[in-house]
Amino acid sequence: MNERSTLRPMNATTRAPSARSRVPGPLGGRLRHLRHQAGLTQAQLAGERYTGAYVSALENGLVRASMAALNYLAERLEVTVEQLLTDQVPRWDRLEADLQLASGDWQAAVDRYTALIERTTARTDVAQLLRGRAEAYCRLRQPHEAIADATRAYEELRRVGRDADAAYAAYWLANAHYQLDNPTEARAIGHQVLAEVRAGLEVQADFKLRLLVALAATDSWEGNHERALTLLEEARALDEELDDRARATLLFSLAIGYAQTGDHEAALRAGAEALGLYEGADARLEAGSLRNSLALTYLQVGNLARASDMASGARDTVTRLGDRRLLAHVAETQAQIALAQEDEAAVIRYANEALDLARSTDNAHAESAALLTLARLHRRHGRAAESEATYRQAADLLRRVGPRPRLSEVLREWADLLVTGQRDHEAVALLQEALQR
Repeated sequence: MNERSTLRPMNATTRAPSARSRVPGPLGGRLRHLRHQAGLTQAQLAGERYTGAYVSALENGLVRASMAALNYLAERLEVTVEQLLTDQVPRWDRLEADLQLASGDWQAAVDRYTALIERTTARTDVAQLLRGRAEAYCRLRQPHEAIADATRAYEELRRVGRDADAAYAAYWLANAHYQLDNPTEARAIGHQVLAEVRAGLEVQADFKLRLLVALAATDSWEGNHERALTLLEEARALDEELDDRARATLLFSLAIGYAQTGDHEAALRAGAEALGLYEGADARLEAGSLRNSLALTYLQVGNLARASDMASGARDTVTRLGDRRLLAHVAETQAQIALAQEDEAAVIRYANEALDLARSTDNAHAESAALLTLARLHRRHGRAAESEATYRQAADLLRRVGPRPRLSEVLREWADLLVTGQRDHEAVALLQEALQR
């Protein structure tokens, strides 16, 4: 049947559609969806005041609901009247979820976004909520859940032409792949979004900075420190557009990049400036993390006293904040400093603390670093068997989760240990694996 044949003028033999054939309106669809979600029959929703037939008529668009009926049914469904009358997510409910996310209460944000998603019918609104929940999942280091949410959000937002919002979803999709040690996919997604931003996609002021820093972190993870530093220098050109906190984040990333390329003086200079900005913005968690990074840089240049002071400051801050995951990194840093100070008891104490914290928070990065420090301690004191067992444990972990440059480092040190024990054939196999990595 073509379009013209359906457009007939109404006459005596052509009747208007009957009430029984009317398509349910938005209220009817939402009422049915919320009733099913609540696990109620039409009669149960009707309660003592109405009938199941009346609820059926509302759901099928056969009658109009009075305000009294809307109030009654909304109360029975434990929703607001606004949620019955509109597809949109109530502004204050969404704002509450966004504020929980911004304040760092990530599990509460996940719970709130989940509740909103379950009672929202508009696809675009659901996509926006999924984008927020994807970020919360990334913050909680639950990348599998984040990938599912970010993918759904990205596809729907692109479908309706919300390209900037789709870019934000893609950012968290890349972050989730990064957490799963899939840097190739993370980089591909990140560079696709970066190309769109460079081509003029209108995004939030600090989004390009966050994107460049994330791509730099991906390159660093794979040992491409020079390329990472190039991206960070591009980000530095955005300096005038940034607030103090964003500027501190950039300087923090530059400090790490300089340290990884061996420019420790520049790393300390950028780190000190970032620390002042973080403290001025009362960004205590970021300041604690930066102090830990500066401690490692001071350790690399041989200033053990300054390294120890920075690490102690980081411990005080992180302990007050109760961040056990970051505390694992701080304890591991203190184990490295104790190793340089030749304090065996302190190395064992801090490294074991780091291992306990890392395993309880699923922090493989800190766990592998602590194992490496313990392996070096055992080797330094001539305990070859204990050293080899610890290198093996670290290598097994890094083979599963990366990063590959650290695995290569562990394999080379382990091979060197085997050579001293005249086990050259086994050492060659480890070196070949290190080269492949």
